[in-house]
Amino acid sequence: MKLSPIDTAFEGFRIIRDRPGLILAWTGFYLLSLLAMIVILLVPNIGTLATVEATGVQRGYGEILARYGPSALLVVPLAMAMLIMLVTAVYRTVLNPEDKGFAHLKVSADELRMFLVSLLVIFIFALASGLYGTAVVLAANASGEMQGLVTKAGSVGGAVLLCWLMVRLALAGVMTFAEHHFRLGAAWRLTKGQFWRLLLTLGLTILYVVLIVIVALTLGLVLAKVTGGLSLMGQLASHDLTHLTLGLGLAIVGELLLQLGLQALLIVLVFVIFYAPPAAAYRRLKAPVE
Repeated sequence: MKLSPIDTAFEGFRIIRDRPGLILAWTGFYLLSLLAMIVILLVPNIGTLATVEATGVQRGYGEILARYGPSALLVVPLAMAMLIMLVTAVYRTVLNPEDKGFAHLKVSADELRMFLVSLLVIFIFALASGLYGTAVVLAANASGEMQGLVTKAGSVGGAVLLCWLMVRLALAGVMTFAEHHFRLGAAWRLTKGQFWRLLLTLGLTILYVVLIVIVALTLGLVLAKVTGGLSLMGQLASHDLTHLTLGLGLAIVGELLLQLGLQALLIVLVFVIFYAPPAAAYRRLKAPVE
């Protein structure tokens, strides 16, 4: 089927327009997950934090951060699982809307395959980058006075190579999800003859993401200024926290939750806008010829 880059890149906005409740559910899931990870990081270190507050916060940050190591061993896989669940939920919304669950969020074999295929794609990118980088360095060292030119040409070629790989592997994740098997080779073949359309789709998608981030950050700053959040955060950053009262502490906690909520919403919007187009592209390319 013929792929329309403009229509395909807009798929995420259609989900946002037609399923606002779904966006709110994902935002709540992300926010609760984020709060849980913060608690996991902080609870084992409450004693250290209290000691630092009593003795002054001018020193000891390195020691505090070092204490987060064991907690991070739990938080990192939880964060990866949360992100994989969100991506898979977006794919499920586009391709299997009847498979609802709770806001299309699940922990299943689909999520496991998505995690593994993501690692495989990352490995392919790392391997290609390493081999290409080594070849460029060898060529530059052997080029004598042309070393600078060879290095610059190699940098441009590297960017082109990564862009080409990104497009050719763009449907690997969604195809693996849709067909319940690893589909790197099949996804590579599916993108054959669709490079420029998929590249334009990817470019438009990235442009939409950048615009959403700019708008969201601007609105966040405006909201923080209106609610007095900037002033509250300034007080929280003070080295002397003895002036904190219960009311001020509650106001700071409220502002932190508000900002975390806005960040969670922004992350969800970015995920929807970025990952819905590949699902729409796969659906279009696999549709029967009209």
